[in-house]
Amino acid sequence: GTSTLPRVAHLTKNFTSESPLSPAVREAISAAFEQGWADPKKQSQAAGRAAILAASAREEIASRLHTTPSNLEVLGEPSMAHFISIMGFAREGAHLLTSTIDLGKIRAIARAYQGEVTDIGVDHLGQLIRSGLRLSSTSLFSLQATNGETGISQDLDHWRDGAGRIIVDATKALPISDYVSGFSATSFDGTTWGGPTGLGFIAISDGKNFRYPLPHIAPIRVPGSYSLPLLIGSAVALSESVAQASRIVELRNYLYRALQNIAGLTVIGESEVQQSQYLSAVIDDISAEELLRTLLARDIAIDAGSACSPEDLTPSHVIASMGFPTTGHIRFTIHPQQTEADVDHLVHNLSEVLETLRR
Repeated sequence: GTSTLPRVAHLTKNFTSESPLSPAVREAISAAFEQGWADPKKQSQAAGRAAILAASAREEIASRLHTTPSNLEVLGEPSMAHFISIMGFAREGAHLLTSTIDLGKIRAIARAYQGEVTDIGVDHLGQLIRSGLRLSSTSLFSLQATNGETGISQDLDHWRDGAGRIIVDATKALPISDYVSGFSATSFDGTTWGGPTGLGFIAISDGKNFRYPLPHIAPIRVPGSYSLPLLIGSAVALSESVAQASRIVELRNYLYRALQNIAGLTVIGESEVQQSQYLSAVIDDISAEELLRTLLARDIAIDAGSACSPEDLTPSHVIASMGFPTTGHIRFTIHPQQTEADVDHLVHNLSEVLETLRR
């Protein structure tokens, strides 16, 4: 007879930029909704408990990000982090420097900026072209730590304690390095370390020269509105991510090596040694969207197009600036629960599908 057992759905092998929260993070958020519902700034027993939870989470996050709780600002508007961190140091006569691989939000800031702007190019390996580039006391430099498409990281030590004001964009960087010391400010996004959406962070090291760039009356540095349960979940996720980061990097570099064996596929970047969870490649003569659909039929999910948002299939300005064609652009994101067997499965199916599509 016909089985009455429920049909078990296939678990998709997910190599896209989005993934579910870990059980520990979900549990922490749920518990925090029970305990941390009150406004920590008010005077009540519940507010006191909430204030203790908030202080503990901020201390945990600050220590992991190589900063102090007093320097760490929490944003319930993470998309505002770039504007606040850069424009908080903008002064009349400041020379703004950005790069051709910056996020769209930073490129938009540069486009609207009233003073002098320099757009720094990158070479075919995704590294900033530094020849002839000199920072001065009037420089305001937005420096990307890790690119969210290619996973390529810049040499931050070259710029640390440099002239002018340097604001680091670490919103796509794994929490395995010091992105704060020697810089004016650094912005982070909690989703990069597996935290919930809706939380950003700015570590403001040069507080004496920072001014909140939006209209305000009170002496604030950020809007100040954010969800306390999300903050607690983000602290748990960050702690997990620090423990898992080296494994993610190993797996990312394992994927890099495995992809070298696929004909008609070019991995973007110099070598596999990148401290990142992201990887990009370009495939010859195949539509990335067609490839994605075919892989999804095999329960494998990857991304295509620009990394500005998961839904954005517009050509990538990042790989274009590196001299690569923007057609056939695919992206992979490594997640902590994945294994070498998952990567082998991905590469095997990717190779098979490409062979089929080229017939």
